[in-house]
Amino acid sequence: MTRPAALVPAPLPDFDPAVVVDLDVRDDLRAGREPLARILATAEALPAGGVLHLRAPFQPTPLFTVLARLGYAFHTECFADDDWSSWFWRGTPAMVDRTARAPEPDQSDGTWDLRRCPAPEPLRLVLERIASDSGAFDVLLPAYPELLGELLADRGWEMTLIAKSTGGAKVRLSPKM
Repeated sequence: MTRPAALVPAPLPDFDPAVVVDLDVRDDLRAGREPLARILATAEALPAGGVLHLRAPFQPTPLFTVLARLGYAFHTECFADDDWSSWFWRGTPAMVDRTARAPEPDQSDGTWDLRRCPAPEPLRLVLERIASDSGAFDVLLPAYPELLGELLADRGWEMTLIAKSTGGAKVRLSPKM
């Protein structure tokens, strides 16, 4: 059976992180709270060209229909059995300018700032760096990277949380001793 065109996930565009609004409803759902009103209010409050990035413990399939009726395109990805990300947007959101140079370390303390890179760019950049670098380094990420810890362990690296805030997480990545 073929799904209606409106319910076929779009490819994930290379959104400018500045237009992405994150909403994580995993704790709400685990606590038995219904997040639909909050999700719809957040989607409707998006500025022109805005993108809603929704984190949920399952694929929010019914939401695809609801938001498609309101004119939203979507993309969804599964990172673990209980960790799904879905992006919703209307119109043409701002995209990342790939002609810009790759992120560079902050000159004051050498921390690599990847907070403005769209997913999955921070993950890709970190994995590339550990493949070619043998020394420890600090990195600022848009959120605490639980998945990254597992990927690093498989590659003989470890991650230590330095600081976590609503603006992201600072972690130290180092080879296991």
